[in-house]
Amino acid sequence: MRRAALSRVKTAPAAFVPALLLCAALIGSCQPEPAGDAEPGVPDHPPLSAAVTEALPDRWTRFRGPVGSGIAQFDNLPVRWDVDTGDNILWSTPLPLSGANSAVIWKDLLFVTGADDGSRAVYCLDAHSGEMRWTRHVAPEWTDTPRTHAMTGYAAPTCVTDGSRVYASFPSGHVIALDFDGEIAWKRWFDFSEDIYGRATSPVLHEGLLILQIDLGKPDIGRSHIKALDSATGRTRWRSRRPVQGSWTTPIVIDIGGRHELVTSAKPWVIAYDPATGEDYWRVRCVEGDSAPSPIYAAGQVYVANIYAELTAIVPGGTGDVTRTRVRWSERGELPDITSPLSDGRLIWTLSTGGMLACRDAESGELQYRHRLPGRYRSSPALVGDSVYLISEAGKSTVIAAEPEFEKIAPGSFGERVYSSPAFAHGRMYIRGTEQIICVGEQ
Repeated sequence: MRRAALSRVKTAPAAFVPALLLCAALIGSCQPEPAGDAEPGVPDHPPLSAAVTEALPDRWTRFRGPVGSGIAQFDNLPVRWDVDTGDNILWSTPLPLSGANSAVIWKDLLFVTGADDGSRAVYCLDAHSGEMRWTRHVAPEWTDTPRTHAMTGYAAPTCVTDGSRVYASFPSGHVIALDFDGEIAWKRWFDFSEDIYGRATSPVLHEGLLILQIDLGKPDIGRSHIKALDSATGRTRWRSRRPVQGSWTTPIVIDIGGRHELVTSAKPWVIAYDPATGEDYWRVRCVEGDSAPSPIYAAGQVYVANIYAELTAIVPGGTGDVTRTRVRWSERGELPDITSPLSDGRLIWTLSTGGMLACRDAESGELQYRHRLPGRYRSSPALVGDSVYLISEAGKSTVIAAEPEFEKIAPGSFGERVYSSPAFAHGRMYIRGTEQIICVGEQ
């Protein structure tokens, strides 16, 4: 009998012996930065404290949910649906502009973005009915075509929200904060021109800071950095250089015994920072290739995976280069180059673009099974109760058991192509397709 996955998450194991300090030549410098341009309407209240770690069933605040895990906070979602027959489809709403970003939700509001070569927009929908509440066009005077790629498009980054504002980022370089009525709180522009596949990294929030991971080009050009903006005003609070090449990963914030760590992944390093200051905490050298799969945290370990590299389990904490002391295990295989890993704390799943699904023991890395799924995949796996949800580019879905043996539960179809990852709230699943938002739930 399958058990509810959310009850299986383990507590963090005891820390290893602190590691050797990283060579000074590799340590990124953290420095405060002038505020730059933040306009208009700088409010006079203090920065908001974002609920990025608050996992509630009516909130899906960032890419892959409140902590970037892809795990729903409920287990009552149907396992079968079909757009053509209407089976368990509650509503669908067309979107004027396409995008590869995922939905974010705060209570009854749902946010996505859309863009083409000359337009950018943030959309706010009613999460219960699918009704369009408002549309805000971003920098309509901006006519330069941003650098993009077919795999990312013009609106790949997912929004993030703190319950008072929604923050959106576009490959054109525009970052904007809107209140829940669609009014502009502030906006800024950044140079993403070295992003060879276009911008895909999503912003994250932590305690009044909007954090932007901006990895550009090769390490020797010195353009990769991470930047924290005051979420209330848009002004820069800190900036830290990164000795990495361009990436398309989204960072996570984890809590290690009361110490918050901002965990990032890009060739060649997994680096953890103090999210309040940008100071380096620790790093592990284990990343190869162009990085798109984002890190996750489960069972007291950080997991990273990327094609041409390994699936690596890291015990967080420590100082400096901890490659030799805090890597629990590393395993090779047909690893993803787009989708992020998924773990319930007992097992960990990876899914390659070509459809190779692998399941391993989260503690030891021991392979449980490999199974080839039909189609190609850009949507990251998700967990609802004791079921894993997998969605192909063609919009075909497969629900499997969250168990160490492959067991297919049900197929499904969204009727259009899907490049985003699912969002979960209110006992429902929200999928951003190429043409519309689709809501799945019990009818």
